Amino acid sequence: MAVSSDYYSLVCAIDFGTAFSGYAYSSTAEYVHDQLNIAVPNWETPLSFQISYKTPTTLLLNKDQKFVAFGYEAESQYAELAEEEKNEDYFYIQRFKMLLYDTLRKQRLTKEMMIKDITEKKEVKAIEVFKHAIKFFRGLMLNTIDEKGMGVEETNIRWVLTVPAIWSDPAKQFMTEAAELAGILRTNLILALEPEAASIYCNRIPLSKFEEGNGLGDFEVGKKYLVLDAGGGTVDITIHEVTKDKTLKELEKASGGDWGGTCVDNSFKEFLTSFVTEEVMEEFRSKHTGEYIELFRDFEMKKRTTNTTDLTRVTIRMTGRLPEFYEKMKSKPFKQAIQESRYSKSMKWEGDKLRITQTLFEQYFSAACIGIVDHLNDLLNKPKVKGTDTILMVGGFSESPILQARIKKDFQEYRIVIPNEPSLAVLRGAVLFGHDPCIISERIAKYWYGIASFQKFNPHLHQSEKKKGDLCEDIFDICVQRGATFKLKDAQPKGPYETNRDDQKEMDFEIYVSDSDKPPKYVTDEDCHYIGTLTVELPKVKKGEKRSVYINFVFGGTELHVHATNNVNKEVTRASFNFLHEQIPPVN
Repeated sequence: MAVSSDYYSLVCAIDFGTAFSGYAYSSTAEYVHDQLNIAVPNWETPLSFQISYKTPTTLLLNKDQKFVAFGYEAESQYAELAEEEKNEDYFYIQRFKMLLYDTLRKQRLTKEMMIKDITEKKEVKAIEVFKHAIKFFRGLMLNTIDEKGMGVEETNIRWVLTVPAIWSDPAKQFMTEAAELAGILRTNLILALEPEAASIYCNRIPLSKFEEGNGLGDFEVGKKYLVLDAGGGTVDITIHEVTKDKTLKELEKASGGDWGGTCVDNSFKEFLTSFVTEEVMEEFRSKHTGEYIELFRDFEMKKRTTNTTDLTRVTIRMTGRLPEFYEKMKSKPFKQAIQESRYSKSMKWEGDKLRITQTLFEQYFSAACIGIVDHLNDLLNKPKVKGTDTILMVGGFSESPILQARIKKDFQEYRIVIPNEPSLAVLRGAVLFGHDPCIISERIAKYWYGIASFQKFNPHLHQSEKKKGDLCEDIFDICVQRGATFKLKDAQPKGPYETNRDDQKEMDFEIYVSDSDKPPKYVTDEDCHYIGTLTVELPKVKKGEKRSVYINFVFGGTELHVHATNNVNKEVTRASFNFLHEQIPPVN
């Protein structure tokens, strides 16, 4: 039974979700005896008779931006403050994980990036928000160790943070730096890619832990299966094959999109806004924040549990104050707004209950389901994944009977496998990954990676506007090919790169990525994105002596690493990435 070569007496995983978050842990001694003996602490929900294994990804800070509460406690405290009209000086921030999604194409991710609270009038540094959230879970784990008398020193804890496989390198670095600010040593931290973690967990559990007993069997060598990790914000997809040594290799680069559960929430909000009006909805959110939060909390439960095949109408508990608020603002009967709505024949609003038709409820899921199904069809038609016969559904959104039914209907030729608690598969798998990070033996490069470089100008090959002296600038010097397969700790050497000056103490390289189908030629190409700099330390030499370095990009892990070798003494020198630069190099 494999255990990490770096010995840790305890592994604690923090599953940071868009809508809900949680943590789990197991000692190395327990892992060796029983890999699935993983503790998942539970939370008391506002409804005292319910127990949850996750808590809302919601943070409450005071006017000085100091931590007040997280999760259900943050929701309850803020609701009370709002009802007493004492919430103005507080920061209530929820579902902030989506800020880090697809940061290459949206705004640039930096340590100075700000995030708005629920009022959209106040801002906090995003890295502070993530720091507070991670520190909250770190504190819970350390308290558990003390309360249970486990006798574990923090230096002997391996911390695992889950991140979507589709996240960019800057987003991953952002999370690790937030964790360091939260007090976690970088040497004790690893990132687990969410669909990979779920795959590892489902590899381990017996058939009885799958719905309808429809499990993956013993994961025989050569087995190919797709992992559909449908979370709150994003849907994250990988395709794995079981190798001869029972590790897993990636067959197609991780992919996905923003088709998670919040996509359904947004459709529901658009439906309400269509007849309540955006003005009333925003004012209601501002003046009655507690009821606004409760409204969407109740919808969250309906979204995850409602099976429309047994219903003609779906009943959603609503706040009775919203109709009153509408009439006060619009000086118009609320019933008239319902009657004038294009949904008038599909809904009834009775007191604190909204009764809608099965068809209308399913429409909220339409955009998310279409996005997922279309993407799965594209993926499963690729030659590399031929022979894949199973779709493994995990993540909180995979609990939805509507999503399950859609996947089963559109992919009837595939075996659809769902563990009993799909929302915990990532969390439990992250603990297993912490004990054995080598279980994923091969991964696929998602992008072309390159260094901004120069070449001798060739009028037959290069654009005239790129000519600088006798050189061509802005060359995309390819370090890694998109779609290339890398075994764990595989290195891709590049160089040598020579210094420009005798007094140089370090060399900086601009790193670019591209998702284009063809190899990029220039870093200024449309599909190229600057992601940061690589800084390499240089040795001291005699004046006039030339220095150069070879760079080795280390792939195959969950994060991109690098080491460099200098030509003076052939020693490995310090090299580090900075993907969170404030400034982007000017485009020539």
